[in-house]
Amino acid sequence: MANVYLISSGGNWSNGAVWNTGTIPTAADDVFTNGFSVNVDVSFTVLSLRNTASSPIVSGGFFIFNTAGVTGTVTSSSPLVPGGNNLVQITATTGTVTLSLGGSVTPRNTTNDVLISYSGNCNFNLSGTNFNGATSSTGPTCISKTSGGLITINGNLNGANGATNGSTLSSNNGNTVVIGNVVGGISPNGLNRAISQSAGTLTVTGNVTGGQGVTTNQGIVFSGTSLTVTGTILGGTASAAIDSSAPINNITGNVTAGTVAAIASTSANIVNVTGTVTASATSPAITSTNANGQVYLNGNMVNNNGKMAIFAPIVWLDTTGTTSAAFFTSGGVARTLYSADTVPNTPTANNVRSGTIYGAGNSLVGTIVMPVAANVRNGVTYDNGTTGTALFTTSLFLTELSSSTVPVAVRMQNLCTPMILGELMEAYKR
Repeated sequence: MANVYLISSGGNWSNGAVWNTGTIPTAADDVFTNGFSVNVDVSFTVLSLRNTASSPIVSGGFFIFNTAGVTGTVTSSSPLVPGGNNLVQITATTGTVTLSLGGSVTPRNTTNDVLISYSGNCNFNLSGTNFNGATSSTGPTCISKTSGGLITINGNLNGANGATNGSTLSSNNGNTVVIGNVVGGISPNGLNRAISQSAGTLTVTGNVTGGQGVTTNQGIVFSGTSLTVTGTILGGTASAAIDSSAPINNITGNVTAGTVAAIASTSANIVNVTGTVTASATSPAITSTNANGQVYLNGNMVNNNGKMAIFAPIVWLDTTGTTSAAFFTSGGVARTLYSADTVPNTPTANNVRSGTIYGAGNSLVGTIVMPVAANVRNGVTYDNGTTGTALFTTSLFLTELSSSTVPVAVRMQNLCTPMILGELMEAYKR
């Protein structure tokens, strides 16, 4: 392992003359900016990227990804070690830039510091284990997105622990995809969201959990175009998992309140949920406070301790996916309301005689068709004691056989009897 560092500014990574070794860094090197900047124009693999000081290296400087198609692979478990603002800058205007990190990253504890700045209009693929908020100071950001391009993050996003007003991912432009879990901050100082996004779409494949400490440590604060999550949503001990003033297009997964709601919506648009929604003893799972706020539920509701699972002016229930809602009587006794076709111990329609109306509110109709007695063999008991009356006779058999088109019947119709055989033989003699 060697410390490789820049000795001039504004050059390209591929130019060995800008490095103290005279050659470009290798996979065994920790790479320092040494107060300078370098344009990453080729793909590389190194141990770490740093703008910290290490004698004779000074702090500061930037790694600038300004070329489409490059991939930076940083293998250390501490892949980005910041000693100055904007350690990594993504400025390419076209194509895709990829940065693959071998571990977790955390911004500096310095006011308004940024670890990864994404301002170019390229698409940016970023992977790592955990992307964390800072542990102190005011306004530090792990990932700042001002680009109109798409950022795809593979890794968990964790809100700050101890900082003030610091988001792990702050985005005010373009679209975002997160493949990983999102957890709100635990700072007592507030505004430590894992994701704060004010434009574009946000798609999360992973669980989202609210934060601790104060109400403003949410997992996601969203005011963009549309939000989609595939994963469980869990309210925190003080902050919602999702706080949105924009459409929540679809939540696919169970939504469960913590001490506070899992989803807090102030939008008139529909909050669309596929999954079981469960209140806690202290809070609804979903609150929609807009006067025209709506929740569409494809799943079941479970209230708790008198708390409604969904608190909204309008609640729409899917006709097939929502089958029960658990409430409590005034005495605290559980009472579950079921849709008509799922009331316990009610037979299914195909087990009830056709045309028979039954069930809660006479809302179900049987579909099973029973034969009349004349179509059941004489003496055979069926249908709750009814006895068949059909008699099997030779003449009936022959009549049915002569007109049947069933293959075996057709063959029997063409059998050669002794009488027919004799007639054929007499005809042959003549």
